[in-house]
Amino acid sequence: MVYERSYEYLAERLKTRLNEPEVEQVQLAYEVASRAHEGQMRDEGSPYILHPLRVAVSLIDELDIDSPALVCAALLHDVIEDSPVTREQIAGMFGEEVAEIVWLLTKFDDVSLPDYLAAIEAASDEGATIVKLCDRLDNLRFLAHSPKLEKKRRYVRTTEIFYLPMAARTNDYLYGELKRWLEEARSHLGSIELDR
Repeated sequence: MVYERSYEYLAERLKTRLNEPEVEQVQLAYEVASRAHEGQMRDEGSPYILHPLRVAVSLIDELDIDSPALVCAALLHDVIEDSPVTREQIAGMFGEEVAEIVWLLTKFDDVSLPDYLAAIEAASDEGATIVKLCDRLDNLRFLAHSPKLEKKRRYVRTTEIFYLPMAARTNDYLYGELKRWLEEARSHLGSIELDR
């Protein structure tokens, strides 16, 4: 299980899978994400950058995906949403494929969750769907550490209604992991509810 991984771990995993320019591209994506998320913290108190880093490592370690574009997109998936970095800047640094995936993964306030997820699934390449499911899986794995009860309830509901069916249509491994961690979250939530 991936909990705390460093960029060095990711770089070591990639050295045997990617050529040097591709590794440098991933390193640049990590640096951009690191700057964009500087000072941001997760609900459980860890530096925010650990989340996109774990999502990228999940692609490699759990799904055996070593596409430089997907690894870069995983590292950058929250950058537009959480910082002043634009789609155009990402396209200029990483190319249109990465920019398109990151753009698809950016949740805008005026778009409903069903419409947002439908747009991701409708993309011609399932890369955005895979990254989104890895993102949700990482969030579920750390949900028990969040102090926000309503957020926990919302994550359980939306995972069950939207993400689990999406995973069933996309990737058996992610479906199994999401299902397992959904049960874990339900169990944890149930014990909290009983304590109230």
